[in-house]
Amino acid sequence: MNNLLIVPAVLFGLFVASVSHAQDSGAPLLGQGTKELALTGTIELPEFEEIDFDIDASYGYFVRDGWEIGIRAVGADLGGVERFDISAFTEYNFNRASNMVPYIGTSVGIASFDYDDGDFNADTTLDADGTATVFAVQGGIKWFVRPYMAISTSIGFNVSSDDIYAADNDLANNLTRFRIGLRYYF
Repeated sequence: MNNLLIVPAVLFGLFVASVSHAQDSGAPLLGQGTKELALTGTIELPEFEEIDFDIDASYGYFVRDGWEIGIRAVGADLGGVERFDISAFTEYNFNRASNMVPYIGTSVGIASFDYDDGDFNADTTLDADGTATVFAVQGGIKWFVRPYMAISTSIGFNVSSDDIYAADNDLANNLTRFRIGLRYYF
């Protein structure tokens, strides 16, 4: 059911971006010295009483035109695994003169995790809490509705030094997620 909600949200974002760009045709603010605040993530309702989320907030600074570095914090509670990550990231933006800007990025950081052992298969041999090193790559598109504001859509792949991601009543050391968010530039 949650996949059915993603498609209308993306289509609505594309519609808003195209209509708004027609009203304000300035180039996106992706030049050296620009700062970015971003909020992205996913929210799922796997059961009526339960909400799973994976939300991240970031602050970035453009060191060159189109090239950003920054810091990201992620809070997640997915499938019984609670996780907090802090990482450094970099992104590179292509086609910066358009309201549709493709980008690629990577990050590396540390994750603190905690889970209820009863939620997973009996062969899990990990501690119920700990820390792990995390590495991520992502690619996506920023849909600029104004030169200073964009809706972002991306697909990301995360890898961890430990099994910290919930996957079908088991734990895995990798996770692939579709993300949608909002970015503000100043």
